[in-house]
Amino acid sequence: MAAPRPPPTISPVAASGPVEAEDAGAELARLRRELAALQARHEGLLSSSSWRLTAPLRDLARWLAPLRARGLRWLRRAPVIGPWLIRSALVRRHARIHGVAPRLDPPITFNEHILHRILFDRDPRLKLLNDKLAVREFIRARVGEKYVVPLLGVWSDPALVEWDRLPVPFVLKPSHASGSVAIVRTEADLDPVRLTALARGWLAEDYFDTSMEWGYRNLSRRLLAEPLLRGPDGAAPLEAQVFTFRGQAAILRVFVGVKFSEDRREACFDAQGVLLPMTFREQPSDVRPAPEMLQLLCTLAETVGAGFSQLRVDFLLTAEGPMIGELTPYHFSGTMRWRHPEWDGVLGRMWAEQAPQPGRP
Repeated sequence: MAAPRPPPTISPVAASGPVEAEDAGAELARLRRELAALQARHEGLLSSSSWRLTAPLRDLARWLAPLRARGLRWLRRAPVIGPWLIRSALVRRHARIHGVAPRLDPPITFNEHILHRILFDRDPRLKLLNDKLAVREFIRARVGEKYVVPLLGVWSDPALVEWDRLPVPFVLKPSHASGSVAIVRTEADLDPVRLTALARGWLAEDYFDTSMEWGYRNLSRRLLAEPLLRGPDGAAPLEAQVFTFRGQAAILRVFVGVKFSEDRREACFDAQGVLLPMTFREQPSDVRPAPEMLQLLCTLAETVGAGFSQLRVDFLLTAEGPMIGELTPYHFSGTMRWRHPEWDGVLGRMWAEQAPQPGRP
């Protein structure tokens, strides 16, 4: 049960009754005098000799800012100091977000396991999973072509894209990053100049420099276009995430609503399709996919996730059936603030145990 709201604070002015018109006029005049005084002080500062003399220093600081950012990125790639800088930054981030320093020897919670993977796991397959072009062949080899999202085109240079030949609607994304996407729903959204500039920005950056996640480091940078998929009812398809541990499905999250919107809702199930009394982050939903669909998602995820200590398999439930949109080894970069925090420990135990069972916290 939510805690009762505190009673509203009553200001002395509100408690003493309505303010007389002449008092309000006097207060307004006082505020205007204070504002005029502040403006005069500001103009005096801008015209002062000290402000003029320090202008070169301010210009130098603005000029050095991007160099400092690039220098920090270079240092993070250095052989010895780089791993130390990354670990220091990510440990501080974890402490700031979760309010406690992470335990890494061994990790306990799910977020700590993700952080441990980021810092220490150098399995070369992590680069395959994070490459949105290469992972398609991996999915195809494990479960077949029908579960791979169709591809409209691949380009290394946005200038080579023949925008007028792409079937609208479509989705544009970089192959080497996470979270970057442009959705072209109608012909009015098809702005080649804007899309080209956006794509150039994506391809100019190595996502590792932003995420500090080794699995993204030095990936080939390409531009992908995919059709905008629809659900059986013609609307946006349901999304599902299956969390696997050592090739066993444990938790299924099923989403409705646009990502990052107020309408976003989720329902969570165990591997037997039983509704769980939790959500990870979103408000609860009453969506209930058919048991046969949940079982199919578990079977596919277990086939794809075999051989990994933990892997999240992301599905789109389209009119043509479920398709695997992404494979995610770095769930939320270990920064997930849980709606039910106890499940951070539950999933952490699943990662550590040989035969994970979701149970109830």
